This record gives sequence, structure tokens and C-alpha cells, in this order.
Amino acid sequence: MREIKIWDLPTRLFHWCLVALFATSWASAEFDYFTVHYYSGYGILTLVLFRLVWGFAGSDTSKLISYVKSPFTVLRYMKSLRERKPGDEIGHNPMGGYAVLALLGFLTAQVGTGLFAQDVDFINSGPLSDMVSFELGNQASDLHHILFDFLLIMVGIHLTAIAFHEGYKREGLVRAMITGWRGYGDKGPTTPPTLVPTSRALFVFILAVLAMAFIVWILPTL
Repeated sequence: MREIKIWDLPTRLFHWCLVALFATSWASAEFDYFTVHYYSGYGILTLVLFRLVWGFAGSDTSKLISYVKSPFTVLRYMKSLRERKPGDEIGHNPMGGYAVLALLGFLTAQVGTGLFAQDVDFINSGPLSDMVSFELGNQASDLHHILFDFLLIMVGIHLTAIAFHEGYKREGLVRAMITGWRGYGDKGPTTPPTLVPTSRALFVFILAVLAMAFIVWILPTL
């Protein structure tokens, strides 16, 4: 097996921080710790803003455009799933790439509705709820709850897919997302992806934090 580094540190940190914050958001909403829920939501908003920019300015395997494959490529990949051997993809496979795009889309909608959500008691309302009517804010709140249920379904599918690729295909995806490195056979890819410096990600992350702060704390006062 040849080891190739396919994931940069910023992408891996994004992944695991998102896992932690998503779990925190779920638990805090379930047990009515809404101050924690707000701040975990602000964290997810920061991560989503970072990832959207990193999807254009990041490494080869982090670029969102690389996740868009033709239907024929997806069908060809689906046919290969029955083969009990690791795939040769650098980064996400064709189906996984679309799953990432869908997840980012739903997360963007989730944090967006949370910003404008307005409950009947006006206690648990989003920071931008005063910028919309009560009816619209209430609809945003309802949609916020519905979207979360969809996200839970997507998480379940994601975990099932990981179990399949780890147990049946033996691709070592979890290890790769932890260390950045993945093993390939002799017939696998020979050219590693281009990984950009972490300093660029730090700059993008600072911009994401500033954008989050503007949306959450400055925009409501304008």
C-alpha cells in the first residue's frame, strides 16, 4: 500500500468541529439549554462560511467544483460498489461529493432559518428575528425544526455509508479524515493532490469569524 496525503488540516478540523457542534446543537435544543444552542449555532455558521470560501480557495480535494461529477461517472461508480475492494478516488467519491454539497446546502438553510426564527413567547428567537414580521419569523422557526429532522436523516445515511466503506470496501476513510493520509494499491493514483498552506485557511477562518460577528451582533443594530 502506498500512502498519499489527500486531506489538509483545515478540512479535517472543519469536519470534526462540525461533528462536535452539531451534536451540541442537538443536545442543547433537546434539553432547553438555549444559550448553548445559540453559541453552537454561531459556531456552525462560522464553519459553514469558512467551508464555502475554502471550497474555492482551498486544496484540490476541498474544492467544491471537484465534487460535481457527471451522471455517467456516478452510475459507473455505483456499479463498482459491489466489488469488495477499496476505490481509487482522491478525496470524495462521486456519490460522497454530492452528499457533501447537499449537507452544506441543508446546513446553510438551517443556520439561515435559525437567524430569523421567532417563537411565540419571543424568548427563543434568532438574532435577526426583528428584521422580519412575526409570521415570517414563526415560519422560519417551523422550517428550522423541519430542516433539522432532514439533517438527522442525512447524518444517519452518512454514518451508514461510512460503515459500508470501512467494513465492506475497507477504504480507511475515518483514518484518512483524522490523519490526512490514505493507503492505495499499486493500481491506485500516483499523483497526490495539491494541498495549500494552512496559513491561507487561518486567513479565511478569521474572515468567517468577522462575517459571523457582523451578521449576529452588528447587523441587528443597523
